[in-house]
Amino acid sequence: MQLVAVPTGITKTIDHQLAPYLETGMLGAIYTKLIYPIFAVGILLSLFLLLKGIRGRSLNVFLTGIILVLSLYGFKNQLYAVNYSLTNTYKSLFTPISFIVVLGPLLFFYIKSLTVSSFKWHRMYLYHFVPGILVFLYYGILALLPEEIKLQFMFSPFEVLFSHSEQIAAVLLGGVYLYFAVKNYNHWKADHPVLNRKLASWVFRFLLGLALLLGFWGIMILVNLWIYDFGVATVSYNPLWLVMGITLLWLGVEIASNPKFFLLNKSTNLVNGNRVMSVEELSNLKNGLKGLMVDQKLYTDPNLSLNTLALALDINPKYLSMMLNNSLGKNFYDFINEYRIEDIKKRLADGSNRNLTIEAIANQAGFRSKSSFNAAFKKQLGMTPREFMKQGNP
Repeated sequence: MQLVAVPTGITKTIDHQLAPYLETGMLGAIYTKLIYPIFAVGILLSLFLLLKGIRGRSLNVFLTGIILVLSLYGFKNQLYAVNYSLTNTYKSLFTPISFIVVLGPLLFFYIKSLTVSSFKWHRMYLYHFVPGILVFLYYGILALLPEEIKLQFMFSPFEVLFSHSEQIAAVLLGGVYLYFAVKNYNHWKADHPVLNRKLASWVFRFLLGLALLLGFWGIMILVNLWIYDFGVATVSYNPLWLVMGITLLWLGVEIASNPKFFLLNKSTNLVNGNRVMSVEELSNLKNGLKGLMVDQKLYTDPNLSLNTLALALDINPKYLSMMLNNSLGKNFYDFINEYRIEDIKKRLADGSNRNLTIEAIANQAGFRSKSSFNAAFKKQLGMTPREFMKQGNP
């Protein structure tokens, strides 16, 4: 009795030629050397970062969750029913470590945590993870059933149906949440004129990488349906595990190559060590700066520092520095010295100051020394103070 239809045409070519190549050829040669270590390290690293962290610093919990669910799902499928599996026992099939359906929610909340400065976790968000909880309960109950029932269930059509349904749900939900994550990212770019380029670049790469993974997975599901009618197919899933492993490897390289960007202090609310400002926040900050510089002439204080100015504005010094660099295109000292030099030019035009030397006027404007004044003056105007005076400028 024939249980599976014999493939014909192009399906026969793929089944008889491509599948063996993927099973025993290129993939077979690198499979155990690449896939297993990546999934195993992904599980260990993500658990370590979730439970302990590194010297008080940890990875964003949602990004850690993404690494964990990909690693767990890939690892589970290496335990049984694939070539080069770690074990042939059917018991591993019911191990309740599959949370792949929450990949989409984790992706969305990760982007939201990066792009919404006031983001806070709410209990209501747990509803997004209900499908993952239900899948866990499903596998958990099966794991507790008697061995003979497990064996019968393994060969039942429902087990195969549930396995494929889980994959389809993961890809479809992932696509939906990815769509909203991209919308969130686009709104963030439009609403925030002060963007950390490093952060914006990473969000774009991350969204593109996850989109490619979900797209490839969707193609593999269609291939499995087309050729094998959703039967177990190595030609479909060995490439998937390879792409999933490469995705995890890429995330690991990104994090390892720039730990200062990805690891954040648990005691702060900073996202990846960065902060973005809304249009309203930026406007308020600029107005505050103008008041301190024009009305209070805070720049005349020779001891003025970034920390002092940030304290007067009631803002974190890092936020202030980022705003000056990204919005105004200048560092703190260039910003302050511009006000000081404009003040000096006005003082020189005032006839009551003719009895004062340029150095004395510079001191009144906030410069500590003649050398720092000369350097700042030339940097801003392209000439020394004496050259400026010789040209007939007041």
